[in-house]
Amino acid sequence: MTVVMPVFNGARTLRQSVTSVLDQTFRSLELVVVDDASTDDTVRIAEELAEGDARVRIIRRERSGGPAAARNSGIASGTGRFLAFCDADDLWLPEKLQRQLDLARTSGASLLYCGYHRVSADFAGTGADFESEGRIVHVPTQLTREGLLRRNVIGNLTAVVDLERTGPVTMPDVPGAEDYALWLSILREGGTAAGIDEPLALYRAAQADSHSSDRTRAIRAVWQVLRRQERLSVPSAAVHLVTGALAALRKNRI
Repeated sequence: MTVVMPVFNGARTLRQSVTSVLDQTFRSLELVVVDDASTDDTVRIAEELAEGDARVRIIRRERSGGPAAARNSGIASGTGRFLAFCDADDLWLPEKLQRQLDLARTSGASLLYCGYHRVSADFAGTGADFESEGRIVHVPTQLTREGLLRRNVIGNLTAVVDLERTGPVTMPDVPGAEDYALWLSILREGGTAAGIDEPLALYRAAQADSHSSDRTRAIRAVWQVLRRQERLSVPSAAVHLVTGALAALRKNRI
């Protein structure tokens, strides 16, 4: 199992996020922390964590390339059959990976995902001692490409990819929708997706200056994915864009 964690100036939350990965009940994993040319204490903290656990590896990029480039650096260096993503401000509950790997065996799905909790940007707890505040994003247990076109229900922090079924993957460099583009490409190539409708991860509300906080850019990115990658007609892409945007607004109110 390879877990990729991109980080740019994430010193405030990196330790919590790394700990939530290392504290998984499924222990046989490697965590690739990709520093995207941070200027704060990110590298120092990452090095401390790597010294304390041999499962942690660090990749340092000389220039910041954004989330897709950082994730692809981690993907390229991974050695596991399964690939998962956890950003440096998100956390996992301890049984997340084990539950999803169990589902991978029983379902034969190429892409696994699950529900998650939404927490405030200043959340200071851990995955191990988290108590639900009731802000839960639910997901369908089965997902088709058509369903995913209507709305992206797969949170990046919840995804697990079975590379034995998909073959090598990379995240398209579509800032604001790089993960959505990857999920769609997996299903377009005949892969299947299966979910656990239980919250097994914690998603922090976006910081004002984060990549995910720019809604206009995100809408443009989804449009690009629907038109250029998925080659939908203008009317079809427009319908899916509106449907997805409304779903995102509802999710953000949770």
